[in-house]
Amino acid sequence: MDLTPAEHPERVLAEEQLDALRATPALAIAEIAGRDSLAAVVRAVEQCGFTTLLPTVVYVGTEYGDLKAPERAVFALAERLPNLEVLAPLWFSSPKLWAALNGRFASVVAERFGVSSACLACHLYMHLCRVPLALTLGGVPVIAGERDTHDGRIKLSQTHASIDAAIEVLEYAGVELLEPIRDASSDDVEALVGEQWKRYGSQTACLLSGNYVGLGGEVAFDGTAHRWYAREFLVHVGTAIIDAWRATPDPDYEEIVREVLGR
Repeated sequence: MDLTPAEHPERVLAEEQLDALRATPALAIAEIAGRDSLAAVVRAVEQCGFTTLLPTVVYVGTEYGDLKAPERAVFALAERLPNLEVLAPLWFSSPKLWAALNGRFASVVAERFGVSSACLACHLYMHLCRVPLALTLGGVPVIAGERDTHDGRIKLSQTHASIDAAIEVLEYAGVELLEPIRDASSDDVEALVGEQWKRYGSQTACLLSGNYVGLGGEVAFDGTAHRWYAREFLVHVGTAIIDAWRATPDPDYEEIVREVLGR
């Protein structure tokens, strides 16, 4: 696994490789994580007619388990869609960006917005990590597999408000974030991934999984506070990071988040 700072795709791909990708018609970047991300690709190909896919995996330091699982998911995807050209996956990571969004100011965010979970901005981090690559390739779209609810079960990292916020941030950057299964049920997802997922499928786990779940398994949160957080933190900090990338190749993420919270 070759991890490279997400803001520098040119350190992963040679210029001739980038040129070849820029010339590839009907190209999309895929966020590869677990089963839902594969379902999203299948539906996006059906809806948009993509013919070439560049899989990307964003690593978070809290993940554990079989780190080869995303690579196997790519194999499953290639088998599921034999007419789609699936390129070799790229792996990205930006620990400083993750820490600035989720760790350094966690107590300030909790006090300011009335919500507290490292999962809340982690998905924004994953989307942001694909932005420099998408822009380097001419603004190709990014496919993600988030859902508003999981058959009625709430995930605070995936709510209507947070998904809308991520779409808005990437749109500000000039990148379309496609969320083709955000209204899908688990049965819909099973039908989209097919038998290939059962043969190849598994996914990594996170040490922070369920950190917003109560003692009885319930997810209790203030919807108004969460929507405010998505609007006033996720959108503002995401667009501020985009602006910083436009100004300098190596911005100070901690200072950016501090300035957003200080407004």
